[in-house]
Amino acid sequence: MIPAKTKCPGCEPNKCKCPLLALPIFTGVPKTAWESFCKRRVPNTYKKGNVVFYDGNQPLGMYFVCSGRVKIVKSESGTHSNITRVVEAPDLLGDRAFFANEPYRGSGEVMEDARICFIDRDSFEQIFLETPGMARGLLARMAAELGRAEERILDICFKTARERLAKYIMEKFSESESSGGEGSQIRFSESRVELAKILDTSPEALCRTLAEFKSKGWIAVDGRVLRVLDRVRLAQVAGVKA
Repeated sequence: MIPAKTKCPGCEPNKCKCPLLALPIFTGVPKTAWESFCKRRVPNTYKKGNVVFYDGNQPLGMYFVCSGRVKIVKSESGTHSNITRVVEAPDLLGDRAFFANEPYRGSGEVMEDARICFIDRDSFEQIFLETPGMARGLLARMAAELGRAEERILDICFKTARERLAKYIMEKFSESESSGGEGSQIRFSESRVELAKILDTSPEALCRTLAEFKSKGWIAVDGRVLRVLDRVRLAQVAGVKA
């Protein structure tokens, strides 16, 4: 499905409230660089379930997620799929394949309605690689992403599904706190099946573990809304600080 082209608030630099300005790659860069980016990017809106790019396609440019979430889905033989990563706004999308000049190793599927900007390769290289502040920001971001990828691999290798779920809940809890969320309440936009794929477990095992946490009084669950009742115990299971 072709996304709907829309005007982005970032196209008005004097009144700009674009979420992308929160990205470190835009911190402290000349105003002219941001204005050049705004002029050359193509903003589009995507509905839940739309595919931004397909596994095996060659990147023609870089995507920037202004709002919403996108999951990277890798399928095996058309019978099994796994969510290797979830990109939440504001962030870059498809950057690994773009910088490596390799085909995408997964499909980018929209998890919730999103606004995503695209900038072609020539424009990206001219703006970002010729602006020292942006280039340094990109290097720092790539290093941070590598660290998160290594942590995910270690979690899958050494943590049980139970520990991974507890850690995921604690991470969402911390994100909700830092963004001024409603106390201990967390709202998941992903389904149980999607969450199971993110945690590299089965939906059945996920539901059993959620039921266990609920029966022990650590959490309360109402549909996709989860409340943390015993933060300390969950942190102990996850192996993180409360």
